[in-house]
Amino acid sequence: MQQGVQQRQRGLFVTGTDTGVGKTWLGQQIIQSCRASGVAVVPRKPVESGWQGDLTKTDAGLLARAAGCDDDIFSVCPNRLQAAVSPARAADMEGRRLTLDGVVEQCCFGVCRTEFLYVEGAGGFFSPLVNDGLNADLASALGLPVLLVAEDRLGCINHVLLTLLAIRQYHLAMVAVVVNTPHNALELQNKMQNAGELRRLVDVPVFSMYYQQAALPEGLLPLLLGDEKECQEVVCDL
Repeated sequence: MQQGVQQRQRGLFVTGTDTGVGKTWLGQQIIQSCRASGVAVVPRKPVESGWQGDLTKTDAGLLARAAGCDDDIFSVCPNRLQAAVSPARAADMEGRRLTLDGVVEQCCFGVCRTEFLYVEGAGGFFSPLVNDGLNADLASALGLPVLLVAEDRLGCINHVLLTLLAIRQYHLAMVAVVVNTPHNALELQNKMQNAGELRRLVDVPVFSMYYQQAALPEGLLPLLLGDEKECQEVVCDL
């Protein structure tokens, strides 16, 4: 990694209990809400597999549009891989080697101290991301506070508790958990009450969202932007 300036970078690392839990939908709402509050956001989806030519069908494209930087997709997602498998495997299939240091540098490049760095992982916290690391390793290297997204379904509580344990083993600051209800589970959600059970079991804020909810849950944005949630030290290139 090139030498950078050590600073406390405002930002967030968004991870999930699994793939397809709603990280990108929530991410769009976070970015749009930050911008509406006057906060400049720099989105990063540093690695994405299953890449399609239509940007509206890619996570990085949706995040870039929310941030108003559609024309800078190469910075938002510098590693675009075709095969719809884990990014590390997709890179191998293309004869490429992705390194943790390289991806950290790509995430931080050109980000100013006054900007909010939004980084979204690929898949779950322990999913392979690069040839020499997991999503967890990227989160640890960046040192940003973590937001965990889970799908509201049977087994959700177990998945959240296991992922929270893993995040804490990496000594990362937890902002909150967001339980996201899929479109076909609204009735089941009322029976399971996963968000309520999690509030009883964990010591971090737990929010719930319904399918494609067009606004952030009340109270989440102040947590993401609050000065009381300090970032760890992160090396960024100015």
